[in-house]
Amino acid sequence: MKKKLTSCYLCGGHLVKKDVTKIQTWRGKLVGVIENVPAWVCNQCNEKYYDGAVLERIDALLKRRPKPRQLLRIPAYDL
Repeated sequence: MKKKLTSCYLCGGHLVKKDVTKIQTWRGKLVGVIENVPAWVCNQCNEKYYDGAVLERIDALLKRRPKPRQLLRIPAYDL
């Protein structure tokens, strides 16, 4: 039986179910911005936790490489 995560592993805050935007990287490169991703978000430190089924859906989406809803252009900087 799975134990449901109800508090943040980092700070102990309460987790709330929200839809978030997930920045997906692979080998240090940005591969996509995925919006409306269900997640458990800490109400204190904003750490995000994802159910396994959600992560599997993200993997399947990125493997399919469908046409994106929109293309984003963002600046990149060196420090």
